[in-house]
Amino acid sequence: MKFLILFLASIFSFSQSHKLEIEIPNVDEEGIIYIAIYDNAKDFDSGNNSPEIMALNIIEPIKVGLYNKTVDLKKGTYGVKVLIDTNGNADIDLNFFGLPKEQFGFSNNVLGLFGAPKFIKASFELNMDKKIIINLR
Repeated sequence: MKFLILFLASIFSFSQSHKLEIEIPNVDEEGIIYIAIYDNAKDFDSGNNSPEIMALNIIEPIKVGLYNKTVDLKKGTYGVKVLIDTNGNADIDLNFFGLPKEQFGFSNNVLGLFGAPKFIKASFELNMDKKIIINLR
C-alpha cells in the first residue's frame, strides 16, 4: 500500500502544471507579439524559430503599454524569447549596423554578445507558479 501511494504521488508530481505569468511593462509600439518558450538548450540555441520545437508558441496582437500573459506549463527548465513585430513581416528587422529596429527581449533580461543569449543564461526553473518580467530593448 505504501508503495502504491508513493507511486501515485510521483505520477501526480510529474504531470502537475504550474502557472507562468509573463509581464512585459514597456511595449512601445503596436504590432504582433511573438513569444517562444523553449524547454531545452538545443532548441533554444539552434536559431530555428519553428513552432514545432517550442514548448509553447504565442502569437497575438499587442498594444502599447503593459502586456501580461499567463500560461500553464509542466515543471521544468524554460527559456523565453520575445519579439514585437511592428511591420507584420514575422521577423526581427535590423538597421544598417545590424542592430534590431523592433523591440525584443529574453527571460532573465539577458542579452547575447552578437545575437540571442544562450539557454543557460536565459533559463529559469518552473517548479511552482512564477512571474517573470521581461524588459524589451
